[in-house]
Amino acid sequence: MKKNRKNLALLLLAASLLAGCAGQSNSQSSQSSQAKSEKKAESKASSKSAAKSVASSAVSSTKSSSSQASSKSAASRSQRADANRMGTLTSRLRVKLPGMLLPAADGLGQGSRNLNIRYTSSSSQNVVYYSVGNSPLALNDSRIASEKPYAVLTEKKNVADASSLINYQEPKTGLPAVKIAGNVTGTEEGAAGSTYLQFNQGQWSFVVRASNVQGQKPLPTAQKLLTLYQQYGLPDTAAKASVRVDVGESLGSLNTVITWAKGSSVYQLKAHSTETAFKMLKSLN
Repeated sequence: MKKNRKNLALLLLAASLLAGCAGQSNSQSSQSSQAKSEKKAESKASSKSAAKSVASSAVSSTKSSSSQASSKSAASRSQRADANRMGTLTSRLRVKLPGMLLPAADGLGQGSRNLNIRYTSSSSQNVVYYSVGNSPLALNDSRIASEKPYAVLTEKKNVADASSLINYQEPKTGLPAVKIAGNVTGTEEGAAGSTYLQFNQGQWSFVVRASNVQGQKPLPTAQKLLTLYQQYGLPDTAAKASVRVDVGESLGSLNTVITWAKGSSVYQLKAHSTETAFKMLKSLN
């Protein structure tokens, strides 16, 4: 009897151990299955996230390209509008001042959108004032008179003696020589608190005045002047003509003065910037 009880106990113990192993195996299998499911879910989520990232990047790139194209297009339209303003005003001016030589370019680096032009005319002369205002105004609007011109173009008509207006300077001798650039040499002299540096090219005389009181030097300005002349040239003139530049540029100063003859008229362009003056005269017609 005791032996049977012992056997029964061993059988129950064995059954218990087998049930435990089976439970553990099922638990491990369940955990493994759950882990695989979680990995699949993570993989799907990662794939969706990557797809969204690629799509977002593509949209962002498209928007960026579209924005850049839009900016370039707007800049191009703005440049055309700036150029058209000078063209439009000049076309209207030609109707008012027939026969007068006028520049097609405003010579500005910026501000063309607010370019304004006014003029006066009489039997003896025409005067055109170029300025930049706070807003674009119609040709000869009365409000333009309060703006400082950056350039003034004058035509004196039916001139009997052009030389007195042009003030051409013959090459000077007996003065200290100054090398401007290359084989171009000028002469320098002092008078009344100023230093004058002069050089000549063809029919043109060039004079640069520097203030001794302000510690100015004429050579750098003369070198720039020669470079601009070589780059842009100057109007054709049968008679002798002149360029005079006072050192220092500021709005309204009109420190550059270029004078020449065309037929029976004498033209003079004054500008606050020497480069602006040359750009305007390059487009003269």
